[in-house]
Amino acid sequence: MSSDRNFSKIRIELQIIQSGTSQDISIPNIDSKLIACNQNDNFLIQPLLKFLSDHHQNLEHTMVSLFSSIKKVFVYSGNYPLPGDLQVSANEFISNSTIKLRFRYTRDYESSKTAQVEQGAEEDNESDSGAKGSKRTKERKVGVIIEKVAQWRNLYNGVPNSNGEMVRLTLEEAATKVGISKKSLDDYLLQLRFGRKYGFNFEEHKNDKVGLLRAFVKKFKKIQSDLSKVKPGETIPSELEQQINEKGTPLCKSKKCCVPPSGILKVPGQSSN
Repeated sequence: MSSDRNFSKIRIELQIIQSGTSQDISIPNIDSKLIACNQNDNFLIQPLLKFLSDHHQNLEHTMVSLFSSIKKVFVYSGNYPLPGDLQVSANEFISNSTIKLRFRYTRDYESSKTAQVEQGAEEDNESDSGAKGSKRTKERKVGVIIEKVAQWRNLYNGVPNSNGEMVRLTLEEAATKVGISKKSLDDYLLQLRFGRKYGFNFEEHKNDKVGLLRAFVKKFKKIQSDLSKVKPGETIPSELEQQINEKGTPLCKSKKCCVPPSGILKVPGQSSN
């Protein structure tokens, strides 16, 4: 990546959360080559994370969040390792030559797989068998479904066994291992993808029920659909403007909490909101 912006010194501030305790680590003056911005002031985040994992803190089994200087909150980016081609904005995530990162260890790292499955069943006491008359009595939390979906996909993509051999399960087998039906996991994955697309703040709402995420996704899919019906040159209806400008969810502490990225909500043929 060609760099238009040069950083002489970059400071990294880490917050490591494990078993309910938090540890802060400060790393001054890391190699600026790890932050090579392109012409759009974006840079690849995974090389930096790998460096941190190799030299400072093992990041395996962690949920990665970056502090947004625009939203003033930590924004969940995915589970380590992140995709190698994932780019983030230097304008948003580097402030005063400092990058703030938060790493939260997943439950499967802190407890056995058996305990994890039992806990998942308790978190969301739903019937995956589809039996008539079954009721969902308790929804899973957003943070839980993130972990469960990540575990499910990891088992499908392959994990090494005790002999170092890569073992892959089918999606059905992996779902059984996780303790949640494939149908539910497929739905969770879809909700997570749309949530990320529309700017849902996973870090802020990790302890809220998944219904909040569903409502958020449904709301912004409808807003996007309604915007697509507005003809170029027409004024956006006031009711629609109000929906766009209000807080993303009823539980958001501010309007900056859950905000769709630039260019997502727009009228065809017009500049983005």
